[in-house]
Order: sequence, then structure tokens, then C-alpha cells
Amino acid sequence: MSIIVPRPGSGSHLAVRVKRPAERRSSSRSATRALDVLELFGRAHRPLRAIEISRALDMHSSTTNQLLKTMVDSAHLVFDGKAKTYLPSPRLAQFGAWIVESYGADGRLRNLIEEVHQHTGLVVTVTTPNDLFMQIVDAEIPSVPGDDRMPERGLQVSIFGSAIGSAYLSTLDDEAILRLAHRARIAEADLRDLVDTAHRIREEGFAIGPAAMDEKLGSLAMALPAQGLRVPAVMGLAGPVKVLKARQDEFAALMREGITRWFGPEA
Repeated sequence: MSIIVPRPGSGSHLAVRVKRPAERRSSSRSATRALDVLELFGRAHRPLRAIEISRALDMHSSTTNQLLKTMVDSAHLVFDGKAKTYLPSPRLAQFGAWIVESYGADGRLRNLIEEVHQHTGLVVTVTTPNDLFMQIVDAEIPSVPGDDRMPERGLQVSIFGSAIGSAYLSTLDDEAILRLAHRARIAEADLRDLVDTAHRIREEGFAIGPAAMDEKLGSLAMALPAQGLRVPAVMGLAGPVKVLKARQDEFAALMREGITRWFGPEA
């Protein structure tokens, strides 16, 4: 195991926390749904009918129609009355151009996720730091009906104690790691070990440990290169502990090769 976590019995009370999007009461459901609609257009790359949007996002038809009407009224969407389809309006053009500038026009991040998932069959995530948590911003997740252990976009996991958080911390200098550790109220006795572990992960190139969702699942995580991305990001691989331990070198090599292919040889 190679993750940044306080020593057992050291006095630090730091259980790994997981927060699902639906648990955050302050979030506006209608705003989230509107963003989901825009994301759906990005995946489809074509105008969509209301019934297609409703089915894809698992929304009731009346809810979908009201949401689409609101987005048309605000000029975020336009409606083609003849074809009965919706599509994003030119109002979003500058936003789209900035996203392309930030993450690349070739979809390299999405291609990387899909490629690693195809070769491993495991959950693949991309996370970014959000305060003292790592938050999933994109993922390729096998469909397992009724399995509530599966992550979702928007889910947050504690930085300290998780493989994805440890991979991110390994990219920081010692002073930045210590600042976050103090904010997380980690005991002084643990700080030296935390920094040493970050150095080791940096040398090895990845972090590996138990997944926050289930003790029978493991997680292998690797920081993505800074070039081509506007925010720090980590790619994570999650699956059965026995599988990850037995094949960790193979999986790590596969992830490195994918990162190099999509982000360049300096990654």
C-alpha cells in the first residue's frame, strides 16, 4: 500500500469521507440538470429531441419539457420547430471555445479514459482537488445495476487517506502538503511520514491503496501532466483489491503509456 494517511493509533481521527452529489443540500437540482443537458449535447454532437434528452438523463417528460423551455427562454438553447429538436445556442460559443483552449480540441482526456477502461475493464476516473477532497469530473464506469459502490461524476473523496488524493499530494511541494495537513487537523507526529510518503509516491509514479467505496475494492492513481490542462488532475483506476495488487505494475505501465500517447513524451 502506498497512500498518504496518518498512522493507526497516532491520535489523528481521519476517516476517509465520501460525499455524493445528491447529499449536498445546497446544490440546485434544476441547475445541475441544465448542465447535464449541455453535457449530453457535447457527447451526442447533434441536435436532440426532447424524448431523447428525457431518456438519456432519466427525467420525467414534463420535467424535461419545462427545463428545455426555460433554457430556450434564456437563449442557452435554440429550438428547431420543423425538426422538433434542440441544440445549444451561439450564446455558449465563447464558453465552448474556452473549454477547448483549456482541455484540448482533440478530446484527449476522454480518449485516455476510454482507452484505459477498454484495456482493463475497470472503473477509470479523472479527479481534481476541491478543498480537502478530490472530486470526480469524468469517468468510465461499468454498468452494474443495483451496485451502490460505483462512483459517479461529482462524487468527492477525502484527499488524505485515498489513492487519488495521495497521487495529487505527491505533485505538491512539502510546504503545500503541510498546509493541507494542518487544515485537515492531522497530528504533528504524522506530518514527517506524510511528506516522506509523498516523496516515495512521486518516485514510484503512482499511489495504490484501498478504495473509499468498499474495502474489497482497491484504487491505483497517477497524476496527469500539467501541460494541456488548466487544473491539476489525477487518473484513477478502481477494481477488486486482488486484481490491482496482482497486476499493479502492468496497470501502471498501461496508464503511463496512455498518458504519454495523449499528452506527449514529457508526461
